[in-house]
Amino acid sequence: MNVEDLLALKAKVEAAISSRVAQERKRLTESLRRLDTISVGSSSIARRGKARSKTKRRSLVAKYRNPANAKETWAGRGNRPRWLVAALKGGKKKLANFEVSGHAGK
Repeated sequence: MNVEDLLALKAKVEAAISSRVAQERKRLTESLRRLDTISVGSSSIARRGKARSKTKRRSLVAKYRNPANAKETWAGRGNRPRWLVAALKGGKKKLANFEVSGHAGK
């Protein structure tokens, strides 16, 4: 093969590669378009779920109050607050000592 034939062959190969790249780009663009339509339909569901999680939760009524600081309260759920643990270790023996009035016996 001479140089002219090789250059012609090179031009054909480059044209074939360009054509294949264009076809692949078109196929991928169509796939992305289909994925966008699917994700748009499901994103409204996802947004609704997030909106619900941001709604204001109802606060629980305090069952126990720190006698040293009336602003420190505990509803009886979760871990015991530090002030309560310290008071129990310091000599108070019952949670009833910290009950808020109106919650005795409940």
